[in-house]
Amino acid sequence: MAFNEFAEATGAPGVSITVVENGEIVWDQATGMSDLEQGSPMTTGTLMRIGSISKTMTAVAAMRMASQGLIDLDEPVSDYLKDYKGPARKSSLRQLASHTGCVRGYREGEGIVYTHYESAREALTLFESDPLECSPGEEFIYSSYGFTLLSAVMAEVEKTSFYDVMQTEVWESAGLTQTDFDDVFRIIKGRARFYETDDKGALVNAPYNDSSYKYAGAGMLSSTRDMAHFGAALLDGDLLAADEQRDLFTAQQLTGGGRTAYGLGWYVDFEKFLADRRDKIPAPLYESLMRQVEGRRIVWHSGTMEGAVAILMMEPEKGRVLALAMNKGGVEKEAIVAALGLMTLLDPAFR
Repeated sequence: MAFNEFAEATGAPGVSITVVENGEIVWDQATGMSDLEQGSPMTTGTLMRIGSISKTMTAVAAMRMASQGLIDLDEPVSDYLKDYKGPARKSSLRQLASHTGCVRGYREGEGIVYTHYESAREALTLFESDPLECSPGEEFIYSSYGFTLLSAVMAEVEKTSFYDVMQTEVWESAGLTQTDFDDVFRIIKGRARFYETDDKGALVNAPYNDSSYKYAGAGMLSSTRDMAHFGAALLDGDLLAADEQRDLFTAQQLTGGGRTAYGLGWYVDFEKFLADRRDKIPAPLYESLMRQVEGRRIVWHSGTMEGAVAILMMEPEKGRVLALAMNKGGVEKEAIVAALGLMTLLDPAFR
């Protein structure tokens, strides 16, 4: 009932959810339409834009490369991209994956890009010469561009495309068959259409955007079934050893002595995440959310892109993974609240 109420409240054409507990699917449901013009129904196998959840997969691929000795996360970009002259050459790979590399975020007007970049290295021209926002390690500055730089390093080290890196290190290893890059040129079977609301509240097609500049940080497609399987494979140890998973989910320390709520590609401290945003959350909602996360270790990420919102949320100690996706933009906050609420409803301790 809670899922159906949420789907109706968002006004999204289609919504999908998959929940895995201890490796088994316990909830797999979709409602509405994946394509309004063609009348195609939404399914848990529909490929949806997952936005910044792409970072979780990129970070796992980087950790796997580190475990093979291909990269050292604590070495700077300059050790791997010898010809890269941008200020971020001094940032370590760990800092890029944790948003402490001080690479800038999007500037006004950069949310929509029409240029197609043939490689991650080519996409670096968007920000390569721009100054850093701080000294590496000093602050948490959210940056999808930082992940573009990380992906260029990964591709350079593997001597292949970043697509092939992801295919080898994560998608094939986790058995994912409904995950891809949101390439605007390729025909991708099962890809949804994406929608937003105009100033009158009517659904319209989401604007064109070429994601080739941000595949690593915000440009992937996946189904809720694949996202849930990815999370389950990670928790089960199929992708990373226990110490590597622990490193992935450890909040990063800043050089000034503070710490972030973020590990490598994942939010890992929900209480701190909420506390850092307390002045932006209505008091009753803040108190409700804090009650739900208190004493629980929940690792997660949200994703938003033109015409889409997605959530991937995991509770490692319970072996529980929730993946939620919809083909309407602008409702990320509501989706985070709903996903946490659904995770809470699934937990016998809160019933």
